[in-house]
Amino acid sequence: MSFQKALRSDSDWDDEIVQVAGVLQVVDVHQSWCGPCKAVASTLKRVVMDHGDKPIKFFTADCEKIAALKKSVGGSEPRFQLWMNGKMKKEVKGVDAPEILGAIFKELGIKT
Repeated sequence: MSFQKALRSDSDWDDEIVQVAGVLQVVDVHQSWCGPCKAVASTLKRVVMDHGDKPIKFFTADCEKIAALKKSVGGSEPRFQLWMNGKMKKEVKGVDAPEILGAIFKELGIKT
């Protein structure tokens, strides 16, 4: 079972991101032709293993299928968006594990 849930529609986006409060949602935004980023998957999974008691969920989303992400179409690099309470808190472009982890830890109040 994957630690990331795939968001496949606007309804999924609304149910899992917009309507959920108090949970940090980390979304791996990709285009259909390249799929979710595998390069940092193990790093993100480690966050779940080490900080599973924190309010955090991980998702993948095809930016071509979700209206709120259509502006993310273009380019070949993945984007990682951090959302909380229906608002985007941070976007990291490209595979930059230290920046992604730093943003997650900052939002969760985890000191490194």
